[in-house]
Amino acid sequence: MKRGVSTVLTLWVLLGAATPSAAFTYVDQAYGTPQLGISPRSRAMGGAGASLGNGAYSLVDNPAALAFDPGSRIQLQGNLARVTEDRLVPLYDTFDAFVAMSAVAVNDNNYANLSGGAVFELKQSGIMLSAGVFDRYDPRYNYFDERRSTDYPPNRDRVTSTLTIVEEGMLQSLSVGAAVPFAEHRFEVGAAFNYYFGTFTNQVDTVFYDVSGAPESNDQEKLVRSLDGMSFTLGVAAHVSERISLGLAFETPPQLSQDATFTSNTSPDSSASGDLDLPLRVQGGMVYHPRNTLQTTFAADIVYMPWSDLTDQIVPDQNFEDAWQVRFGLEHIFYNKLPGRIGFTYGNSYALPEADNSVFTFGFGYLTGPFRIDLAGEVFKRNSFQEPLRPHAADGPYIGTGDDTVQDSIVRVTIGADYAF
Repeated sequence: MKRGVSTVLTLWVLLGAATPSAAFTYVDQAYGTPQLGISPRSRAMGGAGASLGNGAYSLVDNPAALAFDPGSRIQLQGNLARVTEDRLVPLYDTFDAFVAMSAVAVNDNNYANLSGGAVFELKQSGIMLSAGVFDRYDPRYNYFDERRSTDYPPNRDRVTSTLTIVEEGMLQSLSVGAAVPFAEHRFEVGAAFNYYFGTFTNQVDTVFYDVSGAPESNDQEKLVRSLDGMSFTLGVAAHVSERISLGLAFETPPQLSQDATFTSNTSPDSSASGDLDLPLRVQGGMVYHPRNTLQTTFAADIVYMPWSDLTDQIVPDQNFEDAWQVRFGLEHIFYNKLPGRIGFTYGNSYALPEADNSVFTFGFGYLTGPFRIDLAGEVFKRNSFQEPLRPHAADGPYIGTGDDTVQDSIVRVTIGADYAF
């Protein structure tokens, strides 16, 4: 597993050059955004999933909740996210007076992915078996900016350099699990085995241009990390009464092995191997069905992940914050059997101590014969202060040299289809 301390340290130093500010993703940085409440129904209800029956997607949140949605089915979903990141800096005039916040980079990108699974019910016993492939951590990120100069007449808007950052790959899991009901389906126990796999690729290109506008030099650095490992998820769920259901799940820290290679046209290539232990997860939730004529469901979850316990032998000594999230949503079934859903998620970022994440969600579903179609939407916006992806000292005397003001916004649409058999 180890190829020498010197090689690891060399890769660590080079990685700092390859990933400015640890390579921010469009929500979190470094290891990506943990994906929870990933069924279209849960996404529309704020991501709550610990005590909602979501078929195969329950393997991600609470495998015991498999028994809350009986029946055999195949489930697929697709996601498309439109992400906007604006980076702003203060602009000053020749008297050192503040003028306005000026954009140094504006990026719009699309990210898509597919996932799904299957559930099989053993009719005689009520035991639910399930398997699926799911996205678990999403570090994808695309960034581009230009630096210009007015010092070269007659061209008063000459491009002097460009920076391109591309973070690709996702950490997925192949999960298999089962739920066993007890006490006439009033109490359920579930377990899942998660095999994690994925490759993270980070490439940074910095191009410098001469006075004529031709490329003068190109600094290119690429870091590739291949990861695989496993974790276990244990869960319990109970129908406390005909109106209240509870769920609690615990996922052991995913223990991953990683092989990393660093290539550059300005420094020697390097490689190393080491372990990565992601944080454990504790997730609890409640569902409440009020007494009314039409069917209504209130769901709420609390999620805790101690990111300060993360261990990475390739990139040690990372200063992350423990993360809490609150997720809640409402589903109302109308007269035409059409469910309408709304929800909200609030939590802190593990990578940015002073940044909070707030997501508004909505959606609906439609059932026709053995098919069920669900649509979910998510809207996210966050302002934060982040270190520049490259120093502003060379941008001239009128650009502030402190942190960037970063405005992130996300619009995501999820479409899911279930086929019961």
